[in-house]
Amino acid sequence: MKKGFDFAKAYQRLEEITRDFESGKLSLEAGLEKFEEGLGLAKECKEYLKQTENKITEIKKKFDVKE
Repeated sequence: MKKGFDFAKAYQRLEEITRDFESGKLSLEAGLEKFEEGLGLAKECKEYLKQTENKITEIKKKFDVKE
């Protein structure tokens, strides 16, 4: 998993960006910057969740846990 990545903080930042967009008060430039930041955070969160899912699968195999 990516070292130093804090899923909770990234998710919280995504919520903040969403609220900023919902406010309707962003300039085009600010909106583009936040959109790019949000896509980057969403990608990192998705990768983190996939890595976590893979780790869980490995642990279940190790202990022969069936679904």
